[in-house]
Amino acid sequence: MTFTGISQEGLFLLLQNRFENSKEFYDKHKAQLKSLVMEPMGQIVEDLAPSLSELDRDIVLTPSRVVSRLRRDTRFSKDQTLYRANVWVCFTRPRVEYPHIWPLYWFGIKPEESIWNAGVCIWDSPPAYMRFMKKRIMAQPEDFLGAAERAMRSGAELCTEAYKKDRAPDAPEALKPYLNAKNFQVMVTSQDMALLRSPALIEELRAHYADFAAMYRWLKTCAENYIANTES
Repeated sequence: MTFTGISQEGLFLLLQNRFENSKEFYDKHKAQLKSLVMEPMGQIVEDLAPSLSELDRDIVLTPSRVVSRLRRDTRFSKDQTLYRANVWVCFTRPRVEYPHIWPLYWFGIKPEESIWNAGVCIWDSPPAYMRFMKKRIMAQPEDFLGAAERAMRSGAELCTEAYKKDRAPDAPEALKPYLNAKNFQVMVTSQDMALLRSPALIEELRAHYADFAAMYRWLKTCAENYIANTES
C-alpha cells in the first residue's frame, strides 16, 4: 500500500470529534477515524521510512509508536478536553535512551487552522544541553549556518521563543536568533490542504526532509558529543 491522501471527510471528522468531546461519539466513529485518518498517517510513516532510515538507522519508524493519539492524557492538565483535532507523526530515536537532546523530524496537521507543517527540532532540552549546543554553534559557525541555510531553502523558518534579553551580545548577528532561542525548531508551514488529499504529499515531505537533513546531522553530532562528554 501507498499513501493516497487524507480526505476532507477525515479532517472534518477530527474537528467534529474534538467538538463533541465525548467517548460515546468517539466509540461510534472510531472505525471511520481509523480508516480516514490514522491509517493514512501510518502510511505516511511507511512511505518515508526508507529515506529516514538512511539518515539515521536508529530512528523509530513503527507507525504505532510515532503517530499521535487522538485521546489526550488529561491526568496532569487543567484542560480536560478528551480529544484533540490535530494529528502528527514524530520521527526520532527512542526517548528512553535519548531524552530530549536528540533531534526529531515531524509532520503535523491542524484542521482547525487549515494548515499542515513539517520540520526538524529539539524540544524541552535541559539547560545544560542548550548551553552545550550553543557553544558548538559558536565554535562551528560556518558548518551550522550552512546547515541552517539549506534547511531554509524551501521556505522554512526558525520558529521558537526567544529570550527577552540578548544572551549573546558579542556574537555575529547571523547566529543571534539561534543563540537566543529557548528551544530549536525549523519549520515549514503550508495552507495547501489539497495536497493532503494527494499522494504527492509524500514527495513534498521527502523534499523538505532532504533540505532538513544537514541540520538533522549537525544536531545528531551535537547530541553524540554531549553524551560522550557527560559519560567521560
